[in-house]
Amino acid sequence: MKRIIWIVLIAVTALSIAPAASAGQFKKAGYYKLGDQQEAFQVISAEFTHSGNLDLAVADYLSSEVSILLGNGNGTFQKAITFPAPAPIALAAGDLNGDGNEDLAIIESGGTGNGALAVFLGDGTGHFRKKATYTLGLESVSLVEADFNGDGHLDVAVTNKGDLNHEHGNVMVFFGKGDGTLEKPRAYAIPNAPEGIAASDLNGDDHPDLAVTEFTGNSVAVLLNDGTGKFHLDATYGVGAGEAMGVAIGDLNHDGKPDLVVANVDAGIDVLLNQGGGKFGDATLYPNCKYSCNPGPFAVVIADFNLDGNLDVAGVDYSQKMVLYYGKGNGKLDNAVPIYIWLGGGYSLTAGDFNNDDAPDLAIAPNGADYISVLLNTQ
Repeated sequence: MKRIIWIVLIAVTALSIAPAASAGQFKKAGYYKLGDQQEAFQVISAEFTHSGNLDLAVADYLSSEVSILLGNGNGTFQKAITFPAPAPIALAAGDLNGDGNEDLAIIESGGTGNGALAVFLGDGTGHFRKKATYTLGLESVSLVEADFNGDGHLDVAVTNKGDLNHEHGNVMVFFGKGDGTLEKPRAYAIPNAPEGIAASDLNGDDHPDLAVTEFTGNSVAVLLNDGTGKFHLDATYGVGAGEAMGVAIGDLNHDGKPDLVVANVDAGIDVLLNQGGGKFGDATLYPNCKYSCNPGPFAVVIADFNLDGNLDVAGVDYSQKMVLYYGKGNGKLDNAVPIYIWLGGGYSLTAGDFNNDDAPDLAIAPNGADYISVLLNTQ
């Protein structure tokens, strides 16, 4: 797949509802009907049909459905294709069985009890069938795919926040067998309610490592990969007095080393610049508005939205708005620019080139709504 994919939220049949204000960077939002969705926790973008157009997948907790919205290539989306999945809250796309089609790994939530990791195989038309299900830990919340052990097959890493007191949290790593099934997981203890997760080579050894936010620790943990898929907790970095939620990885200062961007739900976003060897400097907080504003972003995504060669950051909170931070190219960001959307924000966002004009667009699932908001880039 040659198109760059970022992280966002999306939808289907266009709705005739009140227009929403948006920053000048984007056109006014378009709205697309989902299935019976009422609480969409995550949206991702991938090419499910080999059409050359990006599609969307949305996990909805309350309706126990996943919606697939096929892209038309002009920034619009077709009517949702839905399939059942018990209380899905997170998903990731990748070819897990080597047939050239994108598959889905889905966290089926057990609430505060044990959840499940389900693998659904794609047929290349936007339809999926369940292949296997695996038991997870307590309060599973997010996942990421990468080839952690270098065998050419995608693996899956999942965060489990732990029990009601947010104890016994961990990261589970499942190695893929290449046929759509997974091996028994390895678990790595993370003490302070692991929440968000992202994968990248953080120390320059060509093996994907993990960055994991700790919700109650107000921190982000770095787990380094030894090249065989075994991880060790290298260091934990504080992000101030706020709960750490989503995390994204990108090179914000053009030094060839990936940096960390953390969604701080009480304040804004934190940037931690890579110092080399997988070590990071102190967090720099960028508020989500000029004054003290809550909540801060739940999720973040990194892309060059204004096409100036520097990576920018977009974030979304669950009740009010999206925010956009333009990157200066030296690891610093400009002040937040609000992007207001009808009925407020959401839990997740994704970015991708939905209309094939080589500029990243945005999509959001508004909190408690049965539609998706899509914002097309004007650059």
